[in-house]
Parts: sequence; structure tokens; C-alpha cells
Amino acid sequence: MNRRCCPLLLCVLAGYCLPAHAGNLTLREDNVTHAISVYREGEAKPILTQNAGADFRPYIHPIVAPDGRGVLTEFSPSHHQHQTGLYWGFTKLNGRDYFHNPDNGYWRRVSSRPIVAAGGEVKWNTVYHLLDAAGQPVMLETQLWTMRDTGGRYLLELEWTGEALADITIGDYAYGGLFLRMPWRAGMEGSAVNNARQGNERANGQRAVWLDVGLKVEGRDDQAHIAILDHPRNNGYPLPWRVDTQLGVGPSRASLGDWNIPKGKAAVYRHQFVVYTGKFNDLKIDEAWKDYTGERMDSVLWGLARAEGKKATFLTGEQAVAKMTVPAGFEVKLYAAEPAITQPMAFCWDDRGRLWMAENRDYESRGAGFSNSGDSRILILEDTDGDGKMDTRKVFLEGIPFPAAIAWGFDGLWLGAPPNFLFVPDRNHDDKADREIEIRLTGWGIQDRHETINSLHWGPDGWLYGCQGYATRSNVGKPADGGRIYRHREAFPQNQRVKDPQYIDGGVWRYHPTKDRFEIVAHGFSNPWGVDFDDHGQMFITACVIPHLWHVIPGGIYHRQGGKHINPYVYDDIKTIADHRHRSAHGGARIYLADEFSREYRDRIFMANLHERSLLTDILEPKGSGFVGHHGDDTILANDPQWIGFSVEIGPDGAVYVLDWHDADICGQSVHDKGTGRIFRLAPKGLAGKTGFNLAGLSDLELVTLQLQRNDWYVRRARLLLQQRAAGGRLDARVQGRLWEMFQQQENTGRKLRALWALHVTKGLSPDRLIALLDHAAPYIRAWAVQLLCEDLEPGASALKKFAAMARSDSSPIVRLYLAAALQRLPHAERWALAERLVQHAEDAADHNLPKMIWFAVEPLVMENPAKALELATRGAIPLVSQFIARRATAGQQLE
Repeated sequence: MNRRCCPLLLCVLAGYCLPAHAGNLTLREDNVTHAISVYREGEAKPILTQNAGADFRPYIHPIVAPDGRGVLTEFSPSHHQHQTGLYWGFTKLNGRDYFHNPDNGYWRRVSSRPIVAAGGEVKWNTVYHLLDAAGQPVMLETQLWTMRDTGGRYLLELEWTGEALADITIGDYAYGGLFLRMPWRAGMEGSAVNNARQGNERANGQRAVWLDVGLKVEGRDDQAHIAILDHPRNNGYPLPWRVDTQLGVGPSRASLGDWNIPKGKAAVYRHQFVVYTGKFNDLKIDEAWKDYTGERMDSVLWGLARAEGKKATFLTGEQAVAKMTVPAGFEVKLYAAEPAITQPMAFCWDDRGRLWMAENRDYESRGAGFSNSGDSRILILEDTDGDGKMDTRKVFLEGIPFPAAIAWGFDGLWLGAPPNFLFVPDRNHDDKADREIEIRLTGWGIQDRHETINSLHWGPDGWLYGCQGYATRSNVGKPADGGRIYRHREAFPQNQRVKDPQYIDGGVWRYHPTKDRFEIVAHGFSNPWGVDFDDHGQMFITACVIPHLWHVIPGGIYHRQGGKHINPYVYDDIKTIADHRHRSAHGGARIYLADEFSREYRDRIFMANLHERSLLTDILEPKGSGFVGHHGDDTILANDPQWIGFSVEIGPDGAVYVLDWHDADICGQSVHDKGTGRIFRLAPKGLAGKTGFNLAGLSDLELVTLQLQRNDWYVRRARLLLQQRAAGGRLDARVQGRLWEMFQQQENTGRKLRALWALHVTKGLSPDRLIALLDHAAPYIRAWAVQLLCEDLEPGASALKKFAAMARSDSSPIVRLYLAAALQRLPHAERWALAERLVQHAEDAADHNLPKMIWFAVEPLVMENPAKALELATRGAIPLVSQFIARRATAGQQLE
């Protein structure tokens, strides 16, 4: 062992683990009333009291907020006098109502006693007889309670046991069992929300694994909360919940139908209560539930959603619109539906504002189907009169199996149809595919049919971006033997000959249409579906199963749903930017960069959610080098269990379009009805569609002017046309001068970037001009200059020298992130100078992205020069990088 390295290694790996403080509690029993009160150590007033009257239902009241400000339960309010804080009572037990009768000969105490009277956890129980009309016991009810004070919250657990002393039937009823009454008042700020984000009346009767009630009770300037957690071992889990109009709540097994407990048998139910104050955070309640149960809730919720879909009544497209809930001032129109379209898997726009759609009729299930149907096709849909509904339909292409992703550009359709990535030209613009279809790439897998190539979308840099899910394995590259286009009933190839294949099993990729280059942009995720760019060219995706929202950085390695990372020495990956959870599967990321919606929607990211049957928005807030995503609002609630919205587009009219696969099996395990499919259009009431235009007919200078359009749809389509004309040598000589003038004259960074990107795709940016932009005042301009200089992997000596200076002194974490991303595009020998400077920024130690992005670039250097790497670790100010260098060196046994 190299003894000089030993102290270094110990210093790098050193860490400290301090136990979290948990407050001690004490139980005190009143010898007269038998009430049991819980006290914090050293305090004179109780924080919770268990009431246990001789002939009165046992109940807990009051519960004092963990910070001492406010009482969270209420006894016998005027609106529901039978409700008594936190309690248990059935409505129809052998026909007798214990819920509405807390006394009057219904209850008799057997015992109540402390079990563990002091310590970090206290425990007590109550034992009662439930009496029939003759005063005879029919059930022996035991409530075993456990309580901990974790400092900022209480954790209260209940094990309820009901032993039948006679044959018992608990009758079907909307509520009955565990119930919580908080001190609601008319006009009081508060809400109830479950783990599926169904709130208040929408949560009533819904099955959920937890439900949180928050109220701004008297004495508080924020809300106090009690979250009730269900347990997987409970009969009927996940249970339906009662939520009344005064926010009284409780899970109810009775609402699932009659429930029998034979004489001599017992039923056991378990629940946990999280009592806390402040802002509601669903992620924290999810974690509390996971800690309590030791399980995941995803599969249960998927099962519920699938069952609801299979039981639901089929709705026609117009019936579906009628059932939708949308914000005031908005309306939904049925743009297209069956029989005109069926099994829509992808859609995109062309330069005339027409929607192209891929009908994937070869999809059979997640594990089967490739070319058996033989009638998949590409359609062109158009709204010619501006009423928001498709009225003309053409068939562009038929017979290519399994079309999964499409984008229009360069006088043709880019088509992802595994195993191939194709270019289908229409050079004579007759809306019919030309015969000469080009196989640009091959090697795409199909192991999971709804996690293959998807979501083609043009980036601001002139590359075509796309996604692929983790459950499909692809080795992508140029076909070694010219490739093959598959047809009806031909088998999917087991072995494909690919030149220089690049492996991807989950991630984002890109392809350049004129450079004919393929690159993996980022690895990881689950089933990413939907990629888009904001006004500053920041990339975002939406995903399924795992957290839904991601800021994608070139070279990033991200959290995976399963499987292994592309590199075993990643050690830690980049996590979601979302500070909240939605219900599972999301798709269709589109950032609203138009003005037809009200102002607050601009820059929000729209996404479809098939398990919540909704169109959601999140708010993207810059933070450090990246972003945090906050929940915005639900712009469409479909209220249709067979709605499968998963792709989104924003149109030239500023409306938002949602593609609905529509089927009774919402998880794609099978196809119940191949004859369904819809596209819905969400817009402010009265917004007309755009008709009768063709951007391809505009002059180059008119396309330049469109770079200042407020609706980014025109900016993007115009930029792509300029790129095509430049590649064909047909660009007006004045274009680049006008774009440079635009860059210099515009004050807004977003508008400057539009000019910069257009200059880049028209080959109007020399290395010298880009190097000069590295001194620009706007961080995003400097950052993009870094990225564009590194696009072709050869930034040059002058740029590298400037990069090193910027790595030391640039004040923007955004720029430092772009430099960290650029490291992976440099030869190993040229990474050291930048890395040595980037790790000096102690202010980046807690950044969401920078430490990991630096590590991903440095990792291969460790084995090449362990001594130099360890020197980098000792001098660095970012602990994660230093620790990972030491760990990697140890794994490689490079300290001997």
C-alpha cells in the first residue's frame, strides 16, 4: 500500500453520522376518568389525550400541533355533533349505528391502560365492548396506539382489532370505521388530498394509500396537517375514503360492500397518522408511507387504474369532451377521432400547420406485435376552416410496420419504426411518400413495445432529438449491409449488423440530418416520453413510473427505474427536479411558448398523465445550475378511465393538442379495441385555428423575421427551413448579416439565442465569433457558445484556453455546468485543466447537477493517472467528487 495515499484516502472518505434527536414522551393516566394523556419531557401540558369513558366511545382529543400552536381535533362540532376528534365507529354493524351514537348504551369500557409509559416511544390501549340493542356485547374492540415525537412531527400508529362475539355483518355504507374530525370552520383555508392528487370532493369515495388533511386552524398563520396512511395488510387495501364537505375524513371498508366477521374471528386494521405543520409536500408523505409499510405503492395504483379502465363505460369522442373539466375560459374540442384515426402513437406538425399522425396498428401488447396487422400508416390531418376540428385526411404512407415516432423536416418525414430510423422523402410535395426511403440508422430494439424509439423533436441546435425506455435494449448505428425495410408479417430481426453501434437502454439521443451523426445525449430514466426545450434551450423530458420531470444535460447519467447504469462507477446519478409527485405515467413534455393562453402559462411545461387522466402543467423555476419543478395546475381532467393521453403538441394557433390512444387497458398490456383514437384541442374559448399558410413558401428574409415571433412554433419551423436551405446551398446571402444584427439589437436573452441558433444552423458562426461570445454578459449566451464550440468534438486550442479561464472565474453556475458537460466531449488529456478549476468552486458542492457532471467526466481519468486524480481530490472543494475519486481508485486497486 502506498502509505502517502493512506491519510489522503481516509480524509477523502471521512464522514460523520449523527443520530436525529427524538423527544422523550410520558403517559399519565387520570385515575377518575381513565383518560391517558401524552406529555413531552419537561412540559406541563399534554400534546394528546386519549379519552376512555365508561360508557362513551373511546376517542382522541385534543391533538396539539407539534409546534404548540393550535389544536388539530374537534369534539362534537355543531355541524356533526356525533363526531369526536379521532375515533372508530361503524354505521351498520348488525344493523346498529355506532358511528352516530357515541354513547346511549352502545359502548362499554372493558379496560384502558398505558403499556409503555415513558421513552422515545409510548404505547397504550383501550378495550371496549360494542353492545347490541339488548345491552349484550357483540364485538370486543381493542385499539393499540403507539406514538413518537420526531421533533417536527408526531407519528401515531393504530392497530385496531375487532373480535366478533356473535356473527357480524358490517353493512354497505359510504362511511364508517376510522374517522378524523379537525376543527373546520366556514371560510377556513384548508383541503384534503390523497396520493393520487384528488382533492376534496374528488377524493370522496376514491381508493388511495394515504390522505392528508390540512387546515389553517385557530392560532396559526400556516396549515396544520394530519395525514392518514393505509396499510397493505388491511382488508380492502387500498381503502376508499370518505371526505365530507367539512373535511371530515376516514377510510371506509364498509363502502366496498357488506363485510362479514364470523363469531370467534377477528379483523385487524392498521393505520399511521403523520401530524405536522407547514406546507404540504406529497413526496414527504410518500416517504412516510414507504417507511411505515416497507413497500411501494406504484403497482397497486396501476392495478386500480387498469381495473377502473376495464370496468368503465365506453365514451365516444364527443361524450368524452362533455365529461371533461377545464379551467374557466377554456374549452376542449375534438380535433379528430375514430373512425378517421385509430391507434395513434405519435403526431407532429409540418410547415403548413397540418398534423401528421402515426397509426401503429401493429401494436398488440408490451411483449408482442411487430408486423402482424400490416395496415399501419401515416396520416395527414388538416383543419381547413379554422374551427378547431380536422376536416381533411390523407394517407401519406402505408405498410411500414410499427411506426412509433415521427417528425417533419427537410422535405420529408423522419420515421422511427424499429429496428429502423428512416427518412421518407416527399420532394415533389404531393403528400405521397417517395419510393426512395432511406435507412439512416438501425439497431433499435423492441423488447418492450411501449418503451422503444419515441418522441422525435427538433432541437434549437439543428439536431433531431428522441427518447427510448429502459426496458428496451438497442445498439444503434449505420446499417453494415445497407439495411432492410420490413413489411407485413416479416419477423423482427434477431441479429442486426450495425457499424460502430452505440448502446442505449433508457435515455435521450439525437441525430443530425446533414452531418449524418448519431449521439447518446443522456442515459437513464424509465420510459421517457416527450422532450422539449425552453426559451433558453434547456432540455426537459417527462417520464413514467419514476418521478416525472427531468432537466436533461448532455452527458448526464440519470436515475433509472431498473437495470444497471452504462458505467458501474457512476456511484450516484442525477435525480428529478420535481418537488412533488403526480400519479405515475407521464408523457408528451411541451413547454408553452406562445401568448394565446393567459400570461401565467407561458414557460410552463405541459404533460399528459394517463393514470390521472389529465393534462397537467408544472412551473419551472431556475435554481443553481438547473431547475426545480413545482406543480402548476390541471388544465384538463378527462374524467374518463379509458383516456390514455400521452403525447402533446402546441400548435401554430397557440392551442395545446393531446393525443389519446384510448383503450380499456390503459397500461398497454393488451389492446381491447383497435378501432379507437382521439386528438383533443385545448384553447381559450373562441380561439380559431390557423389556416391557409405555408412557411415553406416564404422567402429566407421572411423566415428570419419569424425568429421574433411570440409563438415559438413559427420560430422553430422557420429555423428548420433556414437550416434546410443552407444545407442545400440555396440561402440568401443577406440572411446571416440580418441574424447577426438581430442578435446585437435584441435585449432579451431568449431572442438573442433565437438569432444565435439560426446563425448556427445556417453555418453563420465562425469559431472566432463563438470564442468572442464566451465573454458575453448573459450566462446563457456564454453557455451556448461553449456547447456549439464543442459540437464537433474539436473546439480548438484557443477555445480550450478560454474554457480553462472560465472554469476558474466564471460566476455563473449555468456556465460552469456547460463547461462540465463539455468535458466529456474532450480527449482525456485535455480534461484535467478544466476539471482542476471546476472542483475549486465550493459554492457548487450542493448543486443538483455540477458535482455529478464533473464526476462523470473525471471518472475515466482516475484509472489512467490515479496519483494525479487523488491530487485533484485533495485540492478540490466539492466533497462528492473527492470521495468518488478515492472510491474509484480503491475499486481499481490503484493505491498499492
